[in-house]
Amino acid sequence: MANRVRISIGSEASELALVDAVVERFSLARGLEPADAERLGQVVHKLAQWVIERAYPGDPTGELVVQLELAEGSVRCTIEDWGEPITAFGGGLDGTPPELAEIEAITHDLRLVNLGREGKRLSAAVEAKGVVPEELVAFAQFARESGESEATADQVEIHDTKLSDVEAISRLLYTNYGLGYGHPNFYQPRWVEAEIEAGRLHSTVAVLAGEVVGHHALVLEKSGEAGETGIAVVHPAYRGLGIFNRLFERTIERARVAEVEAVYARAVTAHPYSQRAEHSRGYRESALMLGSVPQGKDESGQPTPRAASLLTFLPLDLSPRPVSFPERYGEPLRAAYANLELETVAPELEQALEQLGERPSAAIERDEQRRSSVITVSRWGEEGRSQMIDAVRSAVHHHDDVAYCDLDLETLTAEELDEAIGQLREFDFFYCGLALCASAGHDHLRLQSLMSDEVELEAIVLDSDYAKQLRETVFADRAPASPA
Repeated sequence: MANRVRISIGSEASELALVDAVVERFSLARGLEPADAERLGQVVHKLAQWVIERAYPGDPTGELVVQLELAEGSVRCTIEDWGEPITAFGGGLDGTPPELAEIEAITHDLRLVNLGREGKRLSAAVEAKGVVPEELVAFAQFARESGESEATADQVEIHDTKLSDVEAISRLLYTNYGLGYGHPNFYQPRWVEAEIEAGRLHSTVAVLAGEVVGHHALVLEKSGEAGETGIAVVHPAYRGLGIFNRLFERTIERARVAEVEAVYARAVTAHPYSQRAEHSRGYRESALMLGSVPQGKDESGQPTPRAASLLTFLPLDLSPRPVSFPERYGEPLRAAYANLELETVAPELEQALEQLGERPSAAIERDEQRRSSVITVSRWGEEGRSQMIDAVRSAVHHHDDVAYCDLDLETLTAEELDEAIGQLREFDFFYCGLALCASAGHDHLRLQSLMSDEVELEAIVLDSDYAKQLRETVFADRAPASPA
């Protein structure tokens, strides 16, 4: 199901009947309650009528585009036109026309954005109970960006997030996603402030006329050299203006200054858009993490199963990676390095072990919100073997829905890797993929075990040939009949 619908109409009042029909069918198809559907119809009709009267007075040759888009708990209406100039309002600006006062009272975030020769955008959000998009396709808008308009390039300021911007970031996420964004900590301004001050979060904002209209960030790992890029959001009224491109470039600049060896992202598998957007920026797939996305709710409020995500990396340091290859997974790991365009060399074991410092032989890190855990095995021997098994039992004891186990490819020999893999397969672990620059900057072989039946295993959309082959490898290794 598409999250948005668009219709282009002429600037005659008779064209409003087409808009009314689209709103009616959209409301019916998306299951809006009658009262919400009636309010949405009233808002869209009035806004479109106002644009025709104000932007195209007496001109039947004009054009406007009406878009309806689902957000969690609301429907956003956006109307674009290229008619006579109108002074911007809303978004902290005064001057909302009195003839729109009734509409302002029954909507949220009513605003008009003047984009110069790129036209104007009038938008508002209409509350609609129970509305939840299937999978928000924020990345799709980025993939379609056609560059910055001259009218806004000089007006939008890109800068490192200041503490005074933090609350506005939380509000921006709420505007786009309600309370359903996958990084819930970003709804807590004090947490964001603390992470920025601790140097673990490199946050960047786009600001227009004093308002935060875009955000992108680099989240550094606690014990590794890689950082996750994301928390990417652009206000719906300012999409398609190249804002995301500029935010992304600034994040990569900051990663290089911080001497981060690689950045990664987790692309959803409900649609191909985020995968394509990441691929266009140089990210390449390395692991298919089944069940990594927690359960959500569908439009009727019923729980949806856990979903898969595709782990993608953009290496910033292209030096050869020191790794050992286990016999069982040597071929898929070599394919992963080839996909990342990285060479490998034999590790220097003594030096690699020294880099671990005081890290335990095996440890578990649990994500309570996601009901998942990651076990990291850095050393083998009796201690490593015992700690790994204890960690697996801990994941079972805490009723984690899914557990991942990372085996250090730089500190474990091929023989130790094979022994660890053999034991993990007794606990139903199977191939997941490759994680670059993890603990101590070492690469990890990642295995996974599903401990819940509520995991989506069929509707997994993958875009690239490599990702499709990776899925075949993962599911073949998961099969009970797979040889040890």
